[in-house]
Amino acid sequence: MDPAGLQEASPVSADAKTHFKVCRFIMEAGVKLGLRSIPIATACTIYHRFFTEVPLEPYDPYLVAMAALYLAGKVEEQHLRTRDIINYLLHYLLSLKHWMNRHSWDRTPVAVAAWALLRDSYHGPLCLRHAPQHIAVTVLYLALQCYGVEVPAEVEAERPWWQVFSEDLSKSIIDQIVLDLIKIYTLDAEIA
Repeated sequence: MDPAGLQEASPVSADAKTHFKVCRFIMEAGVKLGLRSIPIATACTIYHRFFTEVPLEPYDPYLVAMAALYLAGKVEEQHLRTRDIINYLLHYLLSLKHWMNRHSWDRTPVAVAAWALLRDSYHGPLCLRHAPQHIAVTVLYLALQCYGVEVPAEVEAERPWWQVFSEDLSKSIIDQIVLDLIKIYTLDAEIA
């Protein structure tokens, strides 16, 4: 572990590659079935939670994926963590949009990038490891960083803009979530 407390990138296991491929399958099947974002994200969460309890070997991961999609589609009351992540991100996007210079906001696809990062985060068990508000703020933070957009008055502020949204969020937590997202994208590159 490095001095900042971040977990170093380690070689990707065969199980992690399988889980990534199966989550991609869940997302593609969910879209083809006409499911909305919340049930698809819930299906990925159910899938990841299942495999945190049992080993991969005795189960067909695609059968588990289909069961997770079925369960997610049947759940009347949406999975709370998943809904929370999406609702926090929506709230943060709207709040940040009001803080920003309209021209800056309109000329960069920050909201689209944040949604894409959130969607991609479900390829891994990120939703099981971190608080919903931490994930939502981090994908927004990363989207802003990717486009070089600065939040107005951030330099003069008493605390960083992201702590306004989540007081218990630290830079090291953001860095860890970003690292976990990078691992997901690295896995995508290795599989492709």
